[in-house]
Amino acid sequence: MTRRQKGYAKTSFGLVHYWSMGEGTVLLLVHQSAQASNEFLHVAPLLADSFRVLAMDLPGHGASDDPDHELTVDEYTAAVVEVLDELAIDRVHALGHHGGAYIALNLALEHPQRVDKTVFSGAGTLPQVEIDAILNMPMSRDLPMDEEGEFLLKTWAVYRKMTAPGVSVHTTFQPYLVALDARTRPYDMHYSVLRWDNEAALSRHTHPTLLIRGEEDAYAGDVEAVDAMLEDSRYVTIPGGGAWLFYEQPEACARVIHEFL
Repeated sequence: MTRRQKGYAKTSFGLVHYWSMGEGTVLLLVHQSAQASNEFLHVAPLLADSFRVLAMDLPGHGASDDPDHELTVDEYTAAVVEVLDELAIDRVHALGHHGGAYIALNLALEHPQRVDKTVFSGAGTLPQVEIDAILNMPMSRDLPMDEEGEFLLKTWAVYRKMTAPGVSVHTTFQPYLVALDARTRPYDMHYSVLRWDNEAALSRHTHPTLLIRGEEDAYAGDVEAVDAMLEDSRYVTIPGGGAWLFYEQPEACARVIHEFL
């Protein structure tokens, strides 16, 4: 079995935890908001036979340091670049899931010479009215704690709802644990991503792109609209995949990624 190599990179946003496995062309994996690089632990070994898979915990996530302010999409992207620089990595394929897709997108826009192909998972457009509604409602991390632990049950209910039907509770438990840790962090990347004009960014994106959507992912938005916006894209739906796509369907994800790259 391919072993993970772990480390920390010194960045202007604090220490950023990363891990890698495999050899060859670098495939950068960027996790979604309020999650961590654990999101890719199941799919990475399936990709490491062809790529050097590199995943990191964005600042304020996982084992990375907390930033001293709420970062913007540009700042999260800058943190990624600083890690790549410290590891002497010049070029990557960039994959991101949900909010992480916009970090991957921005990396391709701001540093086009460093990105070959992009893979955006669950990164469809949303109507502005829906974005505003999300920005103005509490996240699951905002549920007040109580002596009886009811907030844990309410959070669990949210995460089970985000899981595709028929997927085991053991699978949901993995992102759920990360979500509990996210409650202790001072900032939530959801807000930075939702405030970012992703449609304007997508209109400028020219890299070859694979668009992935879990069939049961209610939070993916309108991926078909993104496919229509891009000049060089391929759109694939993963049957039985939900919001935790890379936990739920790692084999199917690895297969379509291999085919595209």
